[in-house]
Amino acid sequence: MQFTQPLFLIGYAAVLIPILIHLFNFRRYRTYYFSNVKMLQDVAQKTKRESRVKHIIVLCLRCLAIIALVTAFARPYFPNQNTNKKSGNLVSIYIDNSFSMESNTAEGTLFYDGIENARQIINNFDFSDQFILYNNNFSSKQRMKLTKEEALQELDTWEISPNSRTWQELLSFEKNACTEASNSNIFHYYISDFQKNNFNFKQYSHQDGSASYLIHKPAKEVNNISIDSCWFLSPVFREGQQVTLTVRVRNCGDGDVVKLPMKLHVNGEQKAMAAIDVAANGTAEYQLNYTLTSTGLHCGTLSIEDAPITFDNQLYFTYRVSENTNITVISEKDENRYLHALYGKDSIFNYTAMSVDRINYSNFAASSVVVLSEVKSLSSGLADELSKYLNNGGTVLVFPTEEMDRGSWNNFLSSIHASQYGSIVQQELKVGSINNESIYFKGSLEKNDGHIDMPTATKYFAFSDFHAEETVMSMENQAPLLFVNEVGKGRIILSAVAMNDDYGNIHKHALFFIPLHNIGIRSLMQQKLYNTIGVDHSQSIAKTVEGSENVLSLKSRKGNGEIIPEQKNLGNETLLFFNDQMTEAGIYDVMHDGAVQDAIAFNFNRKESQLAYYKPEELQNAVGQQSKDENIQLITGDSQDISSQIIQTIHGRPLWFYFVLCALFFLLAEIAILRLWRKKEKKQPEI
Repeated sequence: MQFTQPLFLIGYAAVLIPILIHLFNFRRYRTYYFSNVKMLQDVAQKTKRESRVKHIIVLCLRCLAIIALVTAFARPYFPNQNTNKKSGNLVSIYIDNSFSMESNTAEGTLFYDGIENARQIINNFDFSDQFILYNNNFSSKQRMKLTKEEALQELDTWEISPNSRTWQELLSFEKNACTEASNSNIFHYYISDFQKNNFNFKQYSHQDGSASYLIHKPAKEVNNISIDSCWFLSPVFREGQQVTLTVRVRNCGDGDVVKLPMKLHVNGEQKAMAAIDVAANGTAEYQLNYTLTSTGLHCGTLSIEDAPITFDNQLYFTYRVSENTNITVISEKDENRYLHALYGKDSIFNYTAMSVDRINYSNFAASSVVVLSEVKSLSSGLADELSKYLNNGGTVLVFPTEEMDRGSWNNFLSSIHASQYGSIVQQELKVGSINNESIYFKGSLEKNDGHIDMPTATKYFAFSDFHAEETVMSMENQAPLLFVNEVGKGRIILSAVAMNDDYGNIHKHALFFIPLHNIGIRSLMQQKLYNTIGVDHSQSIAKTVEGSENVLSLKSRKGNGEIIPEQKNLGNETLLFFNDQMTEAGIYDVMHDGAVQDAIAFNFNRKESQLAYYKPEELQNAVGQQSKDENIQLITGDSQDISSQIIQTIHGRPLWFYFVLCALFFLLAEIAILRLWRKKEKKQPEI
């Protein structure tokens, strides 16, 4: 047997108090008148002998009561066989603060019950022990070792968070925080409702000989409907166009949902509405159609009404409807009529043609694509401007010519680490394959069964040092026809044929026009509708002010303050790093010099919408399946107070309660003896 508070054993000295009282208690004896003195002598001897026995018994009972009470205050226990309890322990406590821990309990919520359990754990350790407290936020402070007092104060600052972590992420974070721990014992406590989509106990591993305890906070199974995700069918938006927004709705309950209203608002105006039906534990997709009535930035909100889980009832998204995209075509002399027909006669493009000897380089910054059509040679000035344009995120499309100066061209291509033009191949070949998964083809062909009429080339250029991030089209002999090399943040797209009749009919074929058209409109394609809090940590923003270096900030439309994220200027883009700064879902305006430059949508992680929990028996089975080397136990309870179970994990089997019962027994025995013996003494004179 050992003691949690051995200093209380000093209280054993209190045993001297009843002993001293009994030694110096000179009782007054009553005087009785008897006619026979001999009778008086017999009664006095008998009374004195019985009184002495009674006093000794009462003294022993009082001493035993004091000893039992002092022992109870010293907190005796039988220590665990696998725990060598000493001072200087390291105690790691994880408290799940995700949305699912907001479920109500008799005392409050699962989260605040978990906070109370953490206090119970901390209070049962010594002041010489160290503590690591962490939740789903994974902040830098949660890697620090705290004292007992600091740990209790830290719990007062914790709140529910939108972040959600997997079991593997928790173990990895904890391992880094507990690195190089020199403590005699390490205790791990995990307080959670243990959702199945976050906890995979096959990933559990603690091989440091430490003790681990799962504190299960059982949650009530409730029905929940969530807007899971959304996307547009069309990659390009134009004013006056009818678009289709596809919405996926998830039912995480056991009952079917019938005719639940779902609304779509764009820029504060309701655009569409649907009555949705979703089977139990299933998903359903609905399409909402509406017309784009204006250009510029658009902010949308999808919403449903569902209780009691409400954080996933809205889904925010943003997109931009641009008026047009700028295309700059540089030719040797005469303007190419095929390129003019492709880009110059489509209202979606702002088409600018210029001669190679009259280039306005200021047009490059505003151009989405720069096309070089049969340019014979590159001057050093043009090569430098093209390099800057590519590194800043621009797209360059190259059509060769038989008269090209391969020396100047290949010097430029080599400097940007792109493939280089080789000799021309005089051979008639059909196009052999197209890349349906390329961003320039994907979604453009409804059906490709291999029987498409392929165009033919009468000659084409070969390439040296060939490499490609993406091959869009190839010839029958696998020679590249149209492919992409990435340069900095931009792309250079090289063609093996020119846009004229000398190279066959490829330049007239619709299969060749599809990728060329999509190259032009790629800047209008929607990139990312929204970010997920805790998952997405950065996003690039196009600069609307040329050469701007001013700091951008994010301002919530809900009025929850302004955030200045970490940012990096990348040519004509700014990359924003918001990491874990975002804690509220909604639309955030990107502010520049007090004006709105763009907007970003943030949504809560939908993992918390799937309210499937481990049951106590499932957790017990998972614990039982762990290796014998893993010292892991399960603690469960519906209330805040599970002190007895926690104390047992720390100190072993507690015995203080039994000593309290013993103290009460001794006191009751003393009272019984005093009362019964007094009645006997009252009858004594009548004898």
